Parts: sequence; C-alpha cells; structure tokens
Amino acid sequence: MTQGISSSLNLALARISYIENNFSALERVAGGNNATKSIENDFNKILNSKKEETEKKEDIKPASELKEDIKPELKEAIELKSKIDLKSQSTNIDELIETFGEKYGIDGDFIKAIIKQESGFNPNATSKKGAMGLMQLMPKTAQSLGVVDAYNPSQNIEGGVKYLRGLLDRFDNDQELALAAYNAGPNAVKKYGGIPPYKETQNYVKAIMATYNKVKEASI
Repeated sequence: MTQGISSSLNLALARISYIENNFSALERVAGGNNATKSIENDFNKILNSKKEETEKKEDIKPASELKEDIKPELKEAIELKSKIDLKSQSTNIDELIETFGEKYGIDGDFIKAIIKQESGFNPNATSKKGAMGLMQLMPKTAQSLGVVDAYNPSQNIEGGVKYLRGLLDRFDNDQELALAAYNAGPNAVKKYGGIPPYKETQNYVKAIMATYNKVKEASI
C-alpha cells in the first residue's frame, strides 16, 4: 500500500515538474509577461496605424470629384480671371507693338502679321532651329540687338522691330524683300537679287503679306 502511494506521489511530482519546465520555456520565448504585453501593444499600434492610413485614403477625393465640389460662383470667378489674364497679356503685346512700331517707324499691323506667322503670338515659342519668342529671334541676332531675354515680350518685340527696321532701310523700304531677308537672311536676298527661290521663304512672304493686306482692307 505504502509502495503504491509512493509511486503515485512520484508520478504527480514528475508531472508538476514537466508543467513547470514547459511554463518556464514559454516565458523565455515570450520574454515574460512584460514582453508579451509589449508585443501585444506593438501589434495594436500597427493595427491602429493601418486603420488611420486607410481612413485618410478614403477621405482623399479624386481631382474630378473635387472639381465638382467647387461652387458655381467660384468656378465662374476662376474662369473669368483666366480670361482676363489672357486678355491682359494680349493687350500688353498690342501696346508693345504700337509703342515700338511708332519708335522705329513701322506699321503696327505689319508687325502683327509677322508675329502671327512667326509664333502665333506665343511669347514662349521656340523653333527647332533655336529661334525664340514672339518674333523668333535667333540667339546671335538677339545678342547683336542687345536682347538679354528673348522670351520677354518687350525685349523680343523691340529687338525684332529694330532688326526689321534695319532690313527695310537696306532694301529701300520694300516690305517683301525685308520679309524675305527676315526669313532667309539679307545675304540670300542680295545673292538672288530678290526673294530667294526657297519655297519656305516664298510661302512665308506670301502668307504675311496676305494677312497684312486683309487687315489693311478691313480698316478702310
């Protein structure tokens, strides 16, 4: 009987020891209660962070939706300002043309016809050959005319008109020859004794003169 009790006691002690050993091992792996709580806290932080990130993404609306949210009054004001800015820029260019046209004795409508053909009134126009701005000045030409910023409308127009004045003086105020020289260079005009046999130059002269003549006819 005593032997049976002893055997049962030993078995119970062995089980207790096994449980204690396993519990200790679990604590070591988890780093104790503090480590377990730390891991749980970190995990919760990550979950909350992801949740906040998702909520923020949901709050952000596509540009198309935001555009629809703009009040009609504000939308009209923005469109009106844009139109005013464009008109202001156009008015400023017209004033510059008239100012420098008078300064160098050239009809403003003639200058406008050239600008229309050269750049379509785009101050930032740049050709494949490197011509710049409203009157499409080449870098060396701009430099010789004292133009520092060829994309500045005032500098560009004055430089272009000044150059055109020189060409008109050289070719006895012949507008067509001056235009041909503006496009192909004065040496080419001198070489051929008139408009060079270049298709581009010939079309250039015709286009500008056609535009200029229409404007003059309309103003009569």
